This record gives sequence, structure tokens and C-alpha cells, in this order.
Amino acid sequence: MNYRTMRPQVALLAFAAAPFVFHHLPSIAGGTAGDWIDLLTPFATVGAAGAALIALRAPPAAVAIGLVGALLYADGHGIHLAANSIRHEHPAGGAESRAHFWDERWGHIEWHSGWIVLAAAIALGEGLARRPRGLRPASPSLAAATIVLLGFTLFTSGVEGGTWWLVLAVTVVFAGSAVRAPRPLLATLAGAFVLASLLMGVWAIWHRGMPHFSELGWI
Repeated sequence: MNYRTMRPQVALLAFAAAPFVFHHLPSIAGGTAGDWIDLLTPFATVGAAGAALIALRAPPAAVAIGLVGALLYADGHGIHLAANSIRHEHPAGGAESRAHFWDERWGHIEWHSGWIVLAAAIALGEGLARRPRGLRPASPSLAAATIVLLGFTLFTSGVEGGTWWLVLAVTVVFAGSAVRAPRPLLATLAGAFVLASLLMGVWAIWHRGMPHFSELGWI
């Protein structure tokens, strides 16, 4: 049985819950209200990732990677939010507009890449961190909740953001790493990416492609 302190596992659950709430809530709120809510997104997600690294007592290498991920996430999200707001005010131009490029293409790719780098920093932090005393068994319920929340958000964000290909590619890396060096947090993260990939596969078969939820009128 793998053993781990409970605190890092709780922090990882927070890392899954933050984007689950803030990647979805702005779309539900819509318009100006959604934009204001979306201002909190990088604070919540990057903060949760930082809490996980602190809980792991992550070494400098993992912290440095986490910092890179935080910068990518915050910058990409900021570009997405600004361009998305401009498109709300000036919808003319459609898919060929500069705002569309910075929102739907560059912004999403950089934003979601930063998200993945944050996850990688947590996995690396677990691998390099010293094993603390007072170890307790990893909680299957916490792991399952993390996998569902993070996996579902990777799926919805990847489909709507057009970054599904990035999630599929990274799934191979996380899954392969978890097989080679099984650790509780790494296995949980790998499980989330695998779940997201499976959901994307079902989505692609169902719709014979990867249409955005907005293209189908779902949001």
C-alpha cells in the first residue's frame, strides 16, 4: 500500500476543485458577471497549486517549475479574459478577428499549458520531497473526488478551449510516469488525465469530431 500524509492529498483536491469551480462558473454566470468572477480564477488555481507544493515541502526545482506554470497560467488566462471581453463588446470579425485569435487560440493554449505545468510541478514535488513523519494511508475517497473533478474540468476546458490535443498528449506522459514510478499524487493526477481522455474519446465518437460546447448551443 502507498502511504502519504493526508495534507498534500487534501491540497491536491483543492487544486482540482478550484478550476472545477472557476473554469465553469463564469460561463454559467455569463456576460459581465462572468468576467468579474473570472478575475478570481488564477488566484484560486495558482493558490491551490502553491498550497500543494508547500504541503509537500517541495524542493526548489519543483517550486521553480511551479512558478513557470503560474506565470503561464496567469498570463494566458489574462489574455483570454481580456480578448473575450473585447469580443463581447465588439462581436464583429468572427473567427478571423484578432480578438478571436488571442482568446480562442493563443490565450487558451498558454493558459491550459500553465495549468498542466502546475500539475507537473506538484507531481515532481511529490517525487523529490522528503518523506515526512507520521505517514497515513492515502484516502481512496479523496483520490476519487480529485480524479472526477480534475478529469471533468480537463475534458470540458480541453473541448471548449480547443486544447483537447494537448490534454491527450500529456495524458501519455502522466500515465507512463505513474506506471514507472507509482506514487499517490502522481497516480491521482494520471487518473484525472486518463478520465479526461476517455471522455474526449466518447465526445469525439458521439459527435464525429470535437465541436465546442458553445457551437452546439450547450453554453
